[in-house]
Amino acid sequence: MALYTDHTAVAGQAYTLPCNITVNENAKWYFSGNDSVNSIDLLVYDNGLTDEFRSRFSFNASVHGLHIADVQLNDTGNYTCRDGKGDEHVHHLAVHGKWLSTALL
Repeated sequence: MALYTDHTAVAGQAYTLPCNITVNENAKWYFSGNDSVNSIDLLVYDNGLTDEFRSRFSFNASVHGLHIADVQLNDTGNYTCRDGKGDEHVHHLAVHGKWLSTALL
């Protein structure tokens, strides 16, 4: 049975999604966007696997979660944490732009 959690982040800031199904770095994290183009799960973290796209993603041991550095608007979508037993925790992340006060303009 999968767990499901909603999250909201602000573009340009860091955000961590906790994984409540595992207690180690062996969980894999997948991303699927909100449109039909991004409907395939894309592996974004697998025990330190990195490339140009994944360089903003890392493991946060304190919450056993996925840390996203410099969140981008196109990071909006579903992130799924899966362990080796097939258990999963799905997080929907909504990303919003920064608000500027008009009083400062």
